[in-house]
Amino acid sequence: MQQSRHYLFVKTLMNRIKKDDFDSPAIEQEFYRLEAGLSGEQKLTRLLSDYHFKTASHIFYNFECINTKGFTHQMDALLITPNFVVVMEVKQMSGTLFYKPALHEFSRVQDNVSENFPNPFDQAYRHQLFLEHQFKAWQISIPVYHIVVLANYRATLDHSLTSFPIMHLSGIPRFIEKLYKQHTNPRTNITFLQNQLEQLYEQLPPRRTIEKHRLRNGVLCKQCDYVNEMHYRQGYFICPVCGMKSKEALYETFLQYRILVGPRITNKEFREFFSIPCIHIASKLLAKAGLEKHGVNKGTYYLIPERFE
Repeated sequence: MQQSRHYLFVKTLMNRIKKDDFDSPAIEQEFYRLEAGLSGEQKLTRLLSDYHFKTASHIFYNFECINTKGFTHQMDALLITPNFVVVMEVKQMSGTLFYKPALHEFSRVQDNVSENFPNPFDQAYRHQLFLEHQFKAWQISIPVYHIVVLANYRATLDHSLTSFPIMHLSGIPRFIEKLYKQHTNPRTNITFLQNQLEQLYEQLPPRRTIEKHRLRNGVLCKQCDYVNEMHYRQGYFICPVCGMKSKEALYETFLQYRILVGPRITNKEFREFFSIPCIHIASKLLAKAGLEKHGVNKGTYYLIPERFE
């Protein structure tokens, strides 16, 4: 399952932001919400992996794109078959869920506390309308549905939700079977549809940014949950607390910089972020990492790849 850039940004930021930063608690809460959502999507992945589709099928997880008006779409799961298409909005919620359709108000009561949430029906329906419009432009005529999937079995659905497209994860196989009975004939070539959607796909940027001065510098020890800073000695980064020795920590820190700051880094920026005071050691490590080098003299910078082999 492909993780969104926003999830990777928040996950990396939680380990890098200074602990006394005013936004640190909010970032931590956001990370746990994203983790819960990812857990729900993984449950859906396991369920659909065990389901035997009656036709050829493909599932895009975390499908992202930008429409012609410049607005973004992010779908937790997009199921395509030759007979129908389904947008799935996955929620990992607990408590008792309520809906006031006339007001489009979606709420939860947990521990006697009532809380409103963004309406998942409106979110998923917006994606459905977009796909219907896009398919029409591609001259594809195929039914498109949306469903809200609850991945937490502890959630209770109030009777106000009875006639709306929402169900627990375990009901999804029956839901798909029902669609197959309603739409027995193929409406499009699934290979063509998949190729069109793959061309439409565009990974969205993080919904956050962060100033460099709010980040902790140094190569941080993964074994210590990124609490302690490692020191460079004789080709290794060594943690003074747990004693871990690592060469890979160099590459991990490069990727953290790329996610939070950007793909371009100078020798000076490298020394500051990695806490390497010696310019010669910094040059040696930059060369060792095999980064693409651009410019000359003071205009020299290096490009950090999306991944290291």
